[in-house]
Amino acid sequence: MESFRKINTTNNVFYQFGKIGNSRLDFNRGSNPSPIYYQKLPSYSLRNNNLSDAYRAQEIIVNDGQLNWNTLFKANRTNASTNSENAYVLYEDRNDDKQFTLNAILNTEINNTLSLNGKLTYKRFHSHNYAKVLDLLGGNGYLDINNFADTKTKMQNDLLNPDRIVGKGEQFKYNFNLNATVISAFAQAQFKYNKIDFFVATNLSKITSQREGLYKNGRFENTSFGKSAALNFTNYGVKSGSTYKINGRNLIDMNVGYLTQAPTLRNSFSNARENNNSVKNLQSEKIFSTDVSYIRRSPIITSRLTGYYTSIKEATEISFYFADGIGGDNTAFVQEILSGIDKKQIGLEFGLEAQVTATIKLKGAAAMGRFTFANNPNLYLTSDRTNEGVFDENGQSEEYTSNLNNYKIAAGPHNAFSVGFEYRDPNYWWFGATTNFFSNTFVDIAPLTRTSNFYTDADGLTFPNYDLNVAKNLLQQEKFNNYKVVNLVGGKSWKITKYYISVFATVNNLLNEAYKSGGFEQGRNANYNELRADKALQKPVFGNKYWYGRGATYFLNASISF
Repeated sequence: MESFRKINTTNNVFYQFGKIGNSRLDFNRGSNPSPIYYQKLPSYSLRNNNLSDAYRAQEIIVNDGQLNWNTLFKANRTNASTNSENAYVLYEDRNDDKQFTLNAILNTEINNTLSLNGKLTYKRFHSHNYAKVLDLLGGNGYLDINNFADTKTKMQNDLLNPDRIVGKGEQFKYNFNLNATVISAFAQAQFKYNKIDFFVATNLSKITSQREGLYKNGRFENTSFGKSAALNFTNYGVKSGSTYKINGRNLIDMNVGYLTQAPTLRNSFSNARENNNSVKNLQSEKIFSTDVSYIRRSPIITSRLTGYYTSIKEATEISFYFADGIGGDNTAFVQEILSGIDKKQIGLEFGLEAQVTATIKLKGAAAMGRFTFANNPNLYLTSDRTNEGVFDENGQSEEYTSNLNNYKIAAGPHNAFSVGFEYRDPNYWWFGATTNFFSNTFVDIAPLTRTSNFYTDADGLTFPNYDLNVAKNLLQQEKFNNYKVVNLVGGKSWKITKYYISVFATVNNLLNEAYKSGGFEQGRNANYNELRADKALQKPVFGNKYWYGRGATYFLNASISF
């Protein structure tokens, strides 16, 4: 065997830092200011047969469906005149992240056939998470409490600084650090021959993560302050792939891999803003994936057809919401922990480009998939409502089984098709258009309503009026209407003496199509009686919530370079 022909080593040190802030309103001395708060919607008044209030609510939403800032300032100024704290405050949820990375990379070309690649990585991640006051909105200060708690002690966001008045720029509400350390190793061997190329790769990693509470939360006095137990995961992965060259224009590409992946920090702690509690029986995800592609390349047509299958096991998801009908008729703000989730993704993808003339290119693409839950995962709830309803002294519910098997995963359109063309003129201008068709988009379902809590009364027995056929209809997953979007793109460039001038423009959704791009079932109606009563209304109070795609949008860019 020939000696090593080339060895390259690279060592690098990387430090990254950044801040993300999302602003919102808090209110502990006033009513909910959101114009879409459920008690302000027409449906709420209709539920109470108050037609005049429903009409007024509709007029307010249609004609002025934005925040009434004057009302917020007026309430704060009124409180300030009586030496009272703000009713409202504008704040931001902040993440201040820092990451240190050290890499050692080795690339070795042994001979014309074999090359080796390897990498060792060390990462240290630190994330400071807190709420920060942006503006007092005309007031003097804001009381740092949770007004929804039922005792003075539980109201305190930080028992170490009770009844604290905060001002602009100060931290409040919640304050904690998330820390993670990752050590990983990667190795890959690549082989190249006349008819076939293939590779074999493996990786091994160890991750340790921990939460550090900087506030002692009144609702979780014993589990919020200080460092949590460290969460340790050892993960591995193997992957192999090959490309078989039938001839110069026809190729077959195949890949298969299996890996384990530690849960994200977000899905590791059940309520990271308020306590150190980690998810019970937390597991690494197990992912198996394979795909096969046929590739055709010719002077006129380039195309690719791919079939794929992916299986994900032991996934974890956490949701937060108010739920009515917990253990009968109780209402609570809950953290819903769904664990042991299995998912299955299978599909076909096709892409084609045809250079029909020197200036005109036709393009087409298709993606058809089926993304479903593949088992009935475990579900439990946590809350600060200890010893109430289904919650024990630790604020944790019993474990349920959520019957999600074969429900569709809300991952955008499962099917998408696109056809279009592109024209490039020799005089340095070009124009293109695509028409895109989308189908099989589903609402994100509420897992709690697919558990025994849905049909169980406070006495532990099934609701006397429970009707299985009605329940099946209530729990049917909504499928959105198909839709299409037409996009245009074009540009022109000039050279004037030593200057290059270019103009680029796009129009997305040219026909101003209105469509639902996603949505979710509200978990508020957590049992049969609550959900049936709400859906019986002409306009449900807690119906599905939707996201809508943008209407026609326009973009223009001009640049000069020299």
